[in-house]
Amino acid sequence: MSSGPVTYLPLDTDDQCQRCKEKRAVLLSRKEKFCPDCFVFFMRGKQRKLMLDERYKVKYGQVADRLGVQKVLLPLSYGASSLVLLDMVASLLQEQNLAHKGKQGFELVVVHLKEPNLSGNASDNSETDSDFASGGKKFKELALQYSPVNIEYHEVDIEGAVLTAAMKITVNNQFGVIALPSSSDEAEKRTIGDALRACATRSLQEDLLSLMKNELIRGLSLKTGCKTIIYGHSMTRLANEVISLTVKGRGLTIHESVINKSIEYNQQELQVIFPLRDILKAEVIAILLFNEALQKFLLPDAKPGSRLAKNMTVRDLTTQYFDNLDATGYASTASTVVKTAEKLAGPKEPQQGTCDVCGSSIHHQPQKWLSDITVSIAAPLTTEDEEEYARQYGTSEGSAEGKELRVCYGCTVTLAGSGKQFEWPMRATAQEIIDEFVLTDDEDEGP
Repeated sequence: MSSGPVTYLPLDTDDQCQRCKEKRAVLLSRKEKFCPDCFVFFMRGKQRKLMLDERYKVKYGQVADRLGVQKVLLPLSYGASSLVLLDMVASLLQEQNLAHKGKQGFELVVVHLKEPNLSGNASDNSETDSDFASGGKKFKELALQYSPVNIEYHEVDIEGAVLTAAMKITVNNQFGVIALPSSSDEAEKRTIGDALRACATRSLQEDLLSLMKNELIRGLSLKTGCKTIIYGHSMTRLANEVISLTVKGRGLTIHESVINKSIEYNQQELQVIFPLRDILKAEVIAILLFNEALQKFLLPDAKPGSRLAKNMTVRDLTTQYFDNLDATGYASTASTVVKTAEKLAGPKEPQQGTCDVCGSSIHHQPQKWLSDITVSIAAPLTTEDEEEYARQYGTSEGSAEGKELRVCYGCTVTLAGSGKQFEWPMRATAQEIIDEFVLTDDEDEGP
């Protein structure tokens, strides 16, 4: 037996489930022994506790008139957490449908973002490619399990989106972020996938892709009429996010990244909820193990431990860290990290603007802080060659003229590592991707 948050009991155990007191216990979690059915029921209760608002219940009379038809967007990666959340939410709708003669508390919209193949190896994305080409055949098979519930489904291909609003970006000696428009010839066939593969590091790829996905999901919520977004992030994933954001210099976004909240996006109010926030990653895996019908839709994750440390991203390293904590009996660390992040408050300084790259608020000038902590005095020049190189460098720095962007500390640090004249979209490219690649209702028939 392991010392992690979930301990699987031997097959020959005589221990009974402490909930139903009828079936044989199969695991120990939170100091209690569960049979499979009681464990799944217990975990579903945690998800439903976070979706008790009236907007997610079956509505009648004045409440129905006031709230109208609610639509909820669920991003599905076909990973363990998003599959488990889909199963929980769709099962809830099934119960509502049967108990209220066909009425449901809300309509569910699922979106799958097909991520670019950043490795350049065509075989890496073969499984997702085949599903995407089939028009969501895999999802239609999955959705049949929840009949008569109808689930709206969309797919977005980030890989092939053309950078019509691309800018060449450079960070100067004073940490100012300068953007110059790309020529029409250069940008004509350059895609998001091309730009990400041109990144200097895998951490930079991951950071920029995360920003793009976040923007896409919010844009899709408005396009599909959804007023709520539910993410399948477990408590472990949220703790992972806190550490990752800290390392990346995005501390201002930590608090809002772990709480259920109401946000304003394009003058529309959106609810953002993490229904699995009270469930550990190991518990999510256990739920999936008890659902064979769901397991066949799981896409395997890349294992960070199989890479050299120098090739691992910030998230790879933090994921490995929390996996090791789980294995050695310190799973409660994730809870401590998340609870601490929830208590963080925003800066007291007034907001000075919004980041042109990620959209987060800016409360102080990151360039000044970076300049204060950076040693800017060069070593003495001792040879004619060094003096010539210094002259050429100064000339090239002075020629970098363009529009200076307002960029937060995290994005400044990220872009500083992207190399000279890195190309990235600086305007509303997300909406163009949505318009071009989302399946229409005519193309995406319900299961």
